[in-house]
Amino acid sequence: MMKSEGILLNSHFLNRMKVGGESGWFYRDNNSASTGYTWSCIPDNSGVYEMTEEVVLHASTPAVGVPGAIIWKFMAVRAGKGTVLFELRAPGSGEVVERIAVTIEASK
Repeated sequence: MMKSEGILLNSHFLNRMKVGGESGWFYRDNNSASTGYTWSCIPDNSGVYEMTEEVVLHASTPAVGVPGAIIWKFMAVRAGKGTVLFELRAPGSGEVVERIAVTIEASK
């Protein structure tokens, strides 16, 4: 069973994680409920971390247009530095309207 505790990853500074330590979580409001905009996670090929889970939290009411949230969970798997991108895409065209880069530095 995986640990459920962890650190909240931030795009404004270097996120330090330990191999075999706490999970890293990244949270975004999921705007797709009424607008069609969707967030996606794009891992790099550094091998420093792996995405272990994607959790979609639906709104607590069935009303149309109420957004939920999405959480991505990461674990450090080897020492080094990597970057994960999150992109918000427009409906139809798929155009990227927002991009967030999160840097993860893992140590043993």
